[in-house]
Amino acid sequence: MKKILLFVFALVSCLSLYAQKEVGTTTIYPRLGMNWSKFTNDRIEQSNPTAHYDSKYRMGFVGGVEVQHQFDDFIAGSAGVLYSRQGADFEKMEDAELSFKTDNILVPVLIVATTKIGLDFKLGVQPEFMINSNADKILNKVNLSIPVGLAYEWNHIALDVRYNIGLTKVYKASDIDNTSKGSTFQLTIGYAFDI
Repeated sequence: MKKILLFVFALVSCLSLYAQKEVGTTTIYPRLGMNWSKFTNDRIEQSNPTAHYDSKYRMGFVGGVEVQHQFDDFIAGSAGVLYSRQGADFEKMEDAELSFKTDNILVPVLIVATTKIGLDFKLGVQPEFMINSNADKILNKVNLSIPVGLAYEWNHIALDVRYNIGLTKVYKASDIDNTSKGSTFQLTIGYAFDI
């Protein structure tokens, strides 16, 4: 038991030696990664009342840049611009396949709670602007989401995991399922440049 406690103490001591961002530091993070997106509560109904096809996650690319500023020892602010390929796939139908593909510009604005061990907690708001789609006649061009995430930075390498919770309805028309919202998991890796 003593060995385990000594090991845990040594590990925590080593982690606390990692340099936390100094107050006033501004850092640029170019990021690349993948995301998995779909529309919540979305399904295609068939004439047979028991036949339906649910929305499922679609994989896409995400990349861009974010800037983070350290306001004090534990709070930072972040803003960025990311390109994201999103949308939704549907379960394979008997006679057709359906996928919504959207190219989006995301503008995350986040409050970041930083720690001495390089682990950050993120929460904010994110306007999403659709710039291209195979379904632009039925999908809204502007949406809003709440990004919630964790990030870990070590030796300038930054790993970031987020879940973007959609706030606005994805469909324009009220006769289409008007409760569907965006749902996106996002995983990126970046490199930190302090300026």
